[in-house]
Amino acid sequence: MIGGQAPATDTGDGRSALPGGDALDYRDLFDALAVPKIVLDPDLVVLDANRSYTELLGMPVDALVGRTLADALAQVPGGPPPVPHAMDAIARCLRTGMPEVVEPTRWDLPDPRTGETGPRYWMLLALPVTRAGDAAVRAVVVRVEEVDAADVEGTDGYATPERLSWHSTVARMRANAAAERDAAVTLQSSVLIPPPEVPGLAVDVRYQPANRITRVGGDWYDVVLRESGRAVLVVGDVAGHDVDAAATMSHLKGVLRTVAVEDDAGPAAILDRAERAAAVLRIEAFAAITVAVVEPPAPDGSRRVTWARAGSLPPLVRRADLGAELHGERPGRLFGLRLPEARPESTLVLAPGASLLLFTDGLVERRGEPLVDSLEHLREDVEQVVDARLERLADCVLARSTPIRGADDVAVVALQVDGAPAVGPEAVGTMTG
Repeated sequence: MIGGQAPATDTGDGRSALPGGDALDYRDLFDALAVPKIVLDPDLVVLDANRSYTELLGMPVDALVGRTLADALAQVPGGPPPVPHAMDAIARCLRTGMPEVVEPTRWDLPDPRTGETGPRYWMLLALPVTRAGDAAVRAVVVRVEEVDAADVEGTDGYATPERLSWHSTVARMRANAAAERDAAVTLQSSVLIPPPEVPGLAVDVRYQPANRITRVGGDWYDVVLRESGRAVLVVGDVAGHDVDAAATMSHLKGVLRTVAVEDDAGPAAILDRAERAAAVLRIEAFAAITVAVVEPPAPDGSRRVTWARAGSLPPLVRRADLGAELHGERPGRLFGLRLPEARPESTLVLAPGASLLLFTDGLVERRGEPLVDSLEHLREDVEQVVDARLERLADCVLARSTPIRGADDVAVVALQVDGAPAVGPEAVGTMTG
């Protein structure tokens, strides 16, 4: 509660209920804003404009809505032509999903006090509009603010302190955004590295970030090859889609990688030891993680795989005959809870030609759909991939199963046992544990 008032509640129709049962109409709120604002769709067509904007142009909102921004401005008598660098900034906002600031720009409009057209200066701020759970930019709100011409031009032909300050602020905001993107890309390239070559196995990985700008988030994959020839596969998910989540993810990945090289550690032991190490190092995070250990080949070429799940989703097996099945037996507790019970392990023997798929929840979770149904859709998608090559399986799964691009990070690790597929029951493999 704020100031003793009960908060507004959602009415389900895009409005909010105020205390007393009245509905807050956001159209009225938009019109009440003193600063001119206009809303554009991805094609730069005007969706709406508030009263301050229409009064600025001296045109009714109906004369603007449905026109492109360039066409709408062309309707203003003696109005401003589209300024190329301002239009470029709006286009960048749509493309990148990042706010864009345009330093004071001259647009000649009639002065409301005198009616005379003369030099007037405006700062523009373009803000992306997205929907919760989806990073795609659906619209852009452009905020227009007039600044004093004397501050911009100066009286003696030199830039004023205000002008220099605006230059500095705009440059700093752009530099900060660029630095964040560069830092995220550097972090991603150092953490999400290609998997090592594993003799007798094809291993492939995929990563798709929710945040299209920083290109990194809280999900990760890893493949560690031990001296004994055992391979350790990991997929993990730390909550969040920003650089902070990525930093926490990189710490956890480093801890797990260090523990995973020890040849005596099975998947449950890897999770337990990493959890204790993270607590000592004060890495405070909860994560859903799957760890799988793949044994060297048996005489018939099959591979024994043992995995443990820390609050994560079940692995999926594509048999050599291209049928698919989920293995959701015995999940374990979420990483970071540090509860006393032991994490269970499950074991499967993969025949030559069979594949194993480990993935984070961003691959399957759909808003409003039960998780069990989403997992079944994934299984069906895998069975529809008729190409036996592992890289095609990974590509198709990512393309067909990701429900909303940008809704959540996705990490996938896939492996396939080399060799000619077995014929008959041997193609399925056996489940133990």
